[in-house]
Amino acid sequence: MEEKEKAVAYIKEHNIATTLQKILNNLYIDQPANVYGYLSDKIKKFARQPSINLLSGYSVKSYHDDLLRTKIEVKCNVNNHTEIIESTVVGHDGGDAMTLDELKAVNDVLLGQEIDNQEYLDNKLKGLEISTDMVLTVSVAIFKSYAKLQNKPMLTLLLESFNTDKLSMPVPVVTLLSGGKHGPGKNNIFSLAIAPNLATSYNKGMETIEKIVKKIEEILKKKYPNNLPNIAPNGAFSFTSDKVEAMFELVKEASTELELTPGQDFSFVLDCKANDFHTEVVPGQGSAKKGQTQSTSRHRYDWIEGQVKASEDLCDMLEGLLETESIVALVDPLHNEDDEGYERLAQKIGGKCLLFSRIDTANAGSVVRLNYTVSDTVAKLRNCEGGMLEAAQLEEGETVIADMALTSGCDVMMLGGLHGIRRQLYNQLATHVQQHQVQPKMNKWVFKKLQSNTADADESTIS
Repeated sequence: MEEKEKAVAYIKEHNIATTLQKILNNLYIDQPANVYGYLSDKIKKFARQPSINLLSGYSVKSYHDDLLRTKIEVKCNVNNHTEIIESTVVGHDGGDAMTLDELKAVNDVLLGQEIDNQEYLDNKLKGLEISTDMVLTVSVAIFKSYAKLQNKPMLTLLLESFNTDKLSMPVPVVTLLSGGKHGPGKNNIFSLAIAPNLATSYNKGMETIEKIVKKIEEILKKKYPNNLPNIAPNGAFSFTSDKVEAMFELVKEASTELELTPGQDFSFVLDCKANDFHTEVVPGQGSAKKGQTQSTSRHRYDWIEGQVKASEDLCDMLEGLLETESIVALVDPLHNEDDEGYERLAQKIGGKCLLFSRIDTANAGSVVRLNYTVSDTVAKLRNCEGGMLEAAQLEEGETVIADMALTSGCDVMMLGGLHGIRRQLYNQLATHVQQHQVQPKMNKWVFKKLQSNTADADESTIS
């Protein structure tokens, strides 16, 4: 076959003449100012989807202590060229560290795969015997790469994933003080956060929180002049105390100096992380105090170090706090298997306080993290009515979690404090608020009190 015949056959095989003729006809009809830009946009619609060429990994320093993290970089075949598209280092919770050796298995299953089907690629990753950190990091890197190749902001791609065109701002819960089981002091309650008055705009509410944070810093510097306030990994002030009440007192001292009132200008959210100070015993074990009935619960808690008490006692303590403090939500107030305790709390305080659990538990809202794949997180958030979206324990600056907060429809988000790398998450939210005039998801707190011996709940609200 002569070269001319080969050329004709090639053009016919790929339908080039017909395709170009249609594009040129439309070019004449539309007569765009940028002719070659027009032709480029039209022709690239017929190109093959970019495919994964290589996933590379690099060891990088974490923002937290001396930890090492793995940065994943995605290379794709795009229009017959290999291009580096995106890279990422994701936040994590400290365990299940990934290694570069895992990348061989990842490349074996993903090389040559088109990058336009996130769920399909995520399922491929989940089928591998690799760390959850590696699964998550590759999943996020692929998601970011596809967004870039489509010339779409991640926010737009997430709106498509959630099948919505509406952005909404969850209630921002900002962590102020952090301690907990692994910190100094006898208080084992993890952290204290605040949420702004829901009747105010996001910007106005965050201004109030910023003022409180700065005032707390001033107070800490005055009280401990030889020690600069330490910042915990979650972006809050590390705070040593022997009782949880001390955390509330510090925040109220700051708010009083600013002439702000708890319950009006802001509300408290207490993150207990009760799993950290939980133990189990044989039901009925131990001695009851005079005049008290022996606890039948197997769950015990030492929210004050060394003072192990029954589940009923912790519930009583939390109920007492609600009587004196303007608390609107408790996170992990009990161990996730303490079903009787959660039912007791829901009956006692559900009508004036939200309950959340990081592990699915009856009578508590779900807390969702970006901790497996993008597809799994989207699926969880779709089915998470009244839930909370939370950043990882050790964030590394990846802002996709902030985009998810605005697109998922979740009620509450807890991204940590305002210091360190966490600031990037709040900056991302502030940018979107200015660009898109994002409206709050909630303008009042809605509480549901569980009725005794029934699954029904009475609903109440506060602004």
